[in-house]
Amino acid sequence: MEIIQNKWWGMSLYLDNVHNVNERDEFVYHEMIVHVPMMIHPNPKRVLIIGGGDGGSAREVLRYKDLEKAVMIDIDGIVVNACKEHMPSLNNGAFDSDRLELIIGDGIDYVKKAPDNSFDVVIVDSTDPNPGTVGEVLFTPEFYQNVDRILGKDGVVSTQSMMPMRWRKEEYANSLRNLKTVFKDNTWVYLIPTDAYNGQTSLGLCFKGDAHPDKMPKERVQKFCEANKDLKYYNYKIH
Repeated sequence: MEIIQNKWWGMSLYLDNVHNVNERDEFVYHEMIVHVPMMIHPNPKRVLIIGGGDGGSAREVLRYKDLEKAVMIDIDGIVVNACKEHMPSLNNGAFDSDRLELIIGDGIDYVKKAPDNSFDVVIVDSTDPNPGTVGEVLFTPEFYQNVDRILGKDGVVSTQSMMPMRWRKEEYANSLRNLKTVFKDNTWVYLIPTDAYNGQTSLGLCFKGDAHPDKMPKERVQKFCEANKDLKYYNYKIH
């Protein structure tokens, strides 16, 4: 892990020698990986974040006042503490909120042991699934099967799905194939612009029951954005 200061990107986190997140444009990624699944679910009350050690996803999840349960589990407490100290704008106080249960532990094991139907939305904010890295184990069919099991009947999952402009097409295709193995045709991919990630990165979106991208309520999105005027990217038209 490295955290460096750059004149253009601001404070930037590198994991496994890969540029992971920076202060300048992180809002695009974090707003999209959180608010797209949250708005697709009819009534999200229970949210699990796997990874997300920088705190950006937790920051966005905590915008929802009706949450009953928000859990974040990251395997590396060093990353969490370093980002909290050196990149505090990313979590914006989320790590200190009594509405967030922060667990330093193994997300794979947590999902394996979690009860059926225990979450409405699961956000997998991980590093890329490069062979031999920590991120690889969060892109397997076995992991996604457990994610599907712990989701409620209208559950939604969003996941970091690699940077198509950076990695080999075989690795990218395999990560999406593993998602479709479990969620079948209810697997979508959306691309988001990020200068830091070679122009764009992709997010996977899987859903079940009455949760569907085509059923996203316009009034609810507009009301949410109106109440959160400091959003920098996400809005109804972007969705």
